[in-house]
Amino acid sequence: MTDYNNYLKNDNPVDEFASWFKEALEVEDNGSYFTLSTLAADGGVNARTLLLKSVVDKKLLFFTNYDSVKGSEIEANDKVSMTFFWNKLGKQVRIRGAATKASKQTSMDYFKSRGFESQVASYISDQSSPVDSREILENEFAIARDKFKEEGVPYPEKWGGYLVDPYEITFFLYGDHRLNDRFQFIKDNGKWHSKRLYP
Repeated sequence: MTDYNNYLKNDNPVDEFASWFKEALEVEDNGSYFTLSTLAADGGVNARTLLLKSVVDKKLLFFTNYDSVKGSEIEANDKVSMTFFWNKLGKQVRIRGAATKASKQTSMDYFKSRGFESQVASYISDQSSPVDSREILENEFAIARDKFKEEGVPYPEKWGGYLVDPYEITFFLYGDHRLNDRFQFIKDNGKWHSKRLYP
């Protein structure tokens, strides 16, 4: 990593990403936001913005509804892409990896740590499915909120975490005149290999 010493501080790119992510949470307004891209059944690509919760054992953890479009697409093809853009830092990271479900205990623990109304919203949501009106959605929410206000919201089996195990990570550092610095890491047989790329 001789050529990278002024830019990247860790030999393992996941550790480097974790360092960038920590800085983004401190500096950016929405440092945990990222775009998740998945392969659709028709051969196209779907993308949406989610929240990264943490880096655990060299894997990236986020939560969602397993019955959603993204959940169905990950079930069919576990290869995903994650794109992070941090404007104030002048940095971007693109990650390609394989997504697997987190343990049920991990998902339950995080679900219980969420605010009560966020738990209710996740419990009632048939994410990505049609709903006839906003009124119906709000009515379902109100009924569930009243029902669970004393006993608490039960953990919904359809909701939980995914862990993304990266096999390719590209770091971008924005420079003057579009002369950016770009470093790519690819994992092959468990070992990371790196190279500098043209901007």
